[in-house]
Amino acid sequence: MRGVEIVAIHNAPMDPGPPEALRILVVEDDRALRAVLVSATEAAGYEVVAVGDGLAAARELRARPYDVVLLDIGLPVVDGWHILGELEGRRIPSVIVISARGEERDKVRALDLGADDYLGKPFAFTELVARVQALARRAPAAPPVVTRGDLVVDRARRRATRSGRPVALTRKEFGVLEMLVAADGGVVSAEELLEHVWDANADPFSNTVSVTISRLRRKLGSPALVETVVGSGYRLCGQP
Repeated sequence: MRGVEIVAIHNAPMDPGPPEALRILVVEDDRALRAVLVSATEAAGYEVVAVGDGLAAARELRARPYDVVLLDIGLPVVDGWHILGELEGRRIPSVIVISARGEERDKVRALDLGADDYLGKPFAFTELVARVQALARRAPAAPPVVTRGDLVVDRARRRATRSGRPVALTRKEFGVLEMLVAADGGVVSAEELLEHVWDANADPFSNTVSVTISRLRRKLGSPALVETVVGSGYRLCGQP
């Protein structure tokens, strides 16, 4: 693994705990380092998603809200500078750049583009987690509740209601609904849903997405909220 100090993350003294449902996106192309970053942040109690290139990061940031992004700069496909540029000016998510590029000009460029912190490799994971926790305490949290017409989605508590009526959803059904709500009327493909709500081992030729969409439609009731866009995917509709 390149340039990282391995420490005993599970036994390290931690803060009393992160804010409820704080969501972190890890963007790192080194597979081994990515796995340990996920382990470190999950051990601290955060909800973590990890991707290995800039294009996947851009898609993930469009698909759902994140509170903190741990961002490597030297990424394949789309580099970290591009991701920072896309996020420039947003209040959320907060960004910690983790990079082997330790020159002052790189740090200045990252901070000028809106990064909240810069951590050079090698680093101790206890320090990384401490910086995430400090940043999370001072950064505004992503809106936990989203309203679309008579539909209310509470991402912190993973609950949904329609016209005040609780809608009992499985984890997958809620994940699909969350992505559709985040798209705000935009089309979300079955491939994107499979990639983000399921996992890398999901069969792309299965009908699991369409079956889950059918169950979600039924549970949400009438009038229908989820529309199929033939040949493209699904979107949330019928909202004033």
